[in-house]
Amino acid sequence: MPAGPMVSADHAAATVVSLRELAQVATREITAVSQLEAPVTHETVVVDRAGWIESNMNALGLIAEIAMADDEDSSPLFDRAGAIQTGLALGWASGKVLGQYEALANPGRLLLVAPNITQVAQALNVDERDFQLWVCLHEETHRLQFGAVSWMQGYFIDLIKEMIAAQGLPGRAYPWRFIHVINSLIRDDGASLIEMVQSEEQVAIYRKITALLTLLEGHADFVMDQGGPDLVPSVTEIRSKFEVRRDSNKKLLTRVLGMDEKLLQYRKGEAFVSNCVAEMGISDFNVVWESPENLPTVSEIENPQEWRSRILRSHV
Repeated sequence: MPAGPMVSADHAAATVVSLRELAQVATREITAVSQLEAPVTHETVVVDRAGWIESNMNALGLIAEIAMADDEDSSPLFDRAGAIQTGLALGWASGKVLGQYEALANPGRLLLVAPNITQVAQALNVDERDFQLWVCLHEETHRLQFGAVSWMQGYFIDLIKEMIAAQGLPGRAYPWRFIHVINSLIRDDGASLIEMVQSEEQVAIYRKITALLTLLEGHADFVMDQGGPDLVPSVTEIRSKFEVRRDSNKKLLTRVLGMDEKLLQYRKGEAFVSNCVAEMGISDFNVVWESPENLPTVSEIENPQEWRSRILRSHV
């Protein structure tokens, strides 16, 4: 876990108070923009990096319980390797994540990672309060998405269960997939490294997960940008500098961990939501939250007209 930003105890305490207050301000704004509302049981909490790691370890524990129930031939070697890989990934990511919704907890909470928000604001050299509110506008939207849409959490957990239960690649196929991954890294051809090490069944489920997360991230960015100009005076500067920061994170480690695909989710998802809301209005677009069947596929996110045509046919 990387060291946090160098700030005084008073500054750290003030940041926590500020984030709590601005989370409430953001909630009022995005509720009006998105026309979604989450119950108060889905709270927002401010955490440090260790708190974020603890939350994710709890989530991984739930996933491990599901996986162990289906795996009667677990290897101690793989367990040890998996533990090392998980520790490295969590340690690295703990210094990157600004906020995260606990999608596997019941009820879920929104985590705002205070030291990371402070560090990025300092690195971008932007107004710290404006940046805090800008982050809250995005992250609070995730709390509304899972809190307001009653089926969302169950659907997300079911996808994880399907992914774990899906038939993996035969053991002898892994060396060839590994060579494919290495070649793709060398060529930097933009291929999905995660899909390269999955079976066809797993790829199909993974694409459902990708479509869902792309919608959620894109919707959060859209809502954030709609509410930002009225609340955040320096939003144009923040958005411009933050996009540069996102692009600068496209490094080898980012690709290996799948974080490059996360970056694409923001842009593709926001383009999809913006296009649909422009054509339909926010009230009609919100039909997307009525049932899992109304969610866009990966293909429909690339071609919003396909989704609109399908939705209009099914709601005539």
